[in-house]
Amino acid sequence: MKRFSTIPVAVLGTLLLAAMWMPPSATAAGELRRLAADPKFFGQESSTILEPPGALIYDKTVFVPGGANVLYLTISTTGDSHQGAAGCFTARVDGAFFNAGGQGAARCAGDGTTNVPGWVALIKLPNGGTNCDDGGGGGGDCHDNAIHYQWCTPIDRGPHNVQVRMATNSAGKRVFIEQAFFYVDASRIKHGGSACGVPVKDDDDKDKDKD
Repeated sequence: MKRFSTIPVAVLGTLLLAAMWMPPSATAAGELRRLAADPKFFGQESSTILEPPGALIYDKTVFVPGGANVLYLTISTTGDSHQGAAGCFTARVDGAFFNAGGQGAARCAGDGTTNVPGWVALIKLPNGGTNCDDGGGGGGDCHDNAIHYQWCTPIDRGPHNVQVRMATNSAGKRVFIEQAFFYVDASRIKHGGSACGVPVKDDDDKDKDKD
C-alpha cells in the first residue's frame, strides 16, 4: 500500500495565502512586467469643467518588482470636448508628476493661454460653424475620438501609488472620456541607457546586468 504524506488544512491555507501575497519576482533587463490592467467605464462617461488640478479618473497602488527601474502608465480611451476646449491629462506617482515638463500649443489653463507644467492636452477640436454639435456642446462637440498616451518615470522597487487626472483648459467648458483602459507596467533598463530622459545609474545588483 502506498503511503501519502498529509499537510494540515491550516498549514496549507497559510501557504496558499503567502503565495497570493508574494511580491513579483525580479525583472530582467528588457522584460516588461504588467502590474495592472484596469477597465474604467465610469457608467457612461467621466467629465469635468475644472482646470488643473481637475478631476481624479484613475487611482491605483502597485508593487514594482525587484530589478525594475522604470514605471509606465498608459491611458487608452475615447473622448470629446465642448466649445473648443482642450482635454488635458496628467499622471502622478506618489504625488509627484511622472514628467513635470510643459505642454504644446494647446495649453492647459486660462482658456488655452497658460502653460501648466506636468500636463498635456490630448484632445482639442475646432469650435467653428456647424462642425459637429453631436451632443449639444457646440461646434467642437465631435463624438468620439481615440486618445492614447503613455507616461514614464524612473522608479524604485516597492509599493507606489499612481494616479491620472483630467482637466479642461477653459473653466466651465466640459471635457469627456468614456470606455477607458489604464495599464501600469515596469521594466529594467541597463546602466548606460536612458530611463525617461534620465541616465540610468549604477545598479545595486551587478549580476542582473550579465547577459
